[in-house]
Amino acid sequence: MEENGMTNPEREAETAQPAAPDLGKFKSVDALLRAYAELESEFTRRSQRLKELEAGSDPKNGSGQSQTAGAPDGGEELYRAVMENERVRARVLGDYLGSLKGVPLMAGTGTGVTAPAAKPASIAEAGKLALGYFQNK
Repeated sequence: MEENGMTNPEREAETAQPAAPDLGKFKSVDALLRAYAELESEFTRRSQRLKELEAGSDPKNGSGQSQTAGAPDGGEELYRAVMENERVRARVLGDYLGSLKGVPLMAGTGTGVTAPAAKPASIAEAGKLALGYFQNK
């Protein structure tokens, strides 16, 4: 036994520095902690964004519709894309007009939809139709 009651191996274990942990690409523990904090904040942002998208709302305006920069009512880019595609524009317009109640439908040429032609079965019916036509004009 040596002084202080310690053996040589015990003294060596006490004075030996602990092995430095392998930090991979990081040069110091501080750099590793900074990178972890940045990663954690990015993960939190993405998780919140995913939650908002799943709930059907957009954090940009809170109404579920994304606001496009420079467009007061939003959707400027979508509007341009629709206006450039004739088929999409016709379909959107047709769907909209079809959803309206009480509005006369228009054909693709802008003319009104006419009633089917009445075909009389006899000369007497033809006379009544002609008389009704002349009285209404």
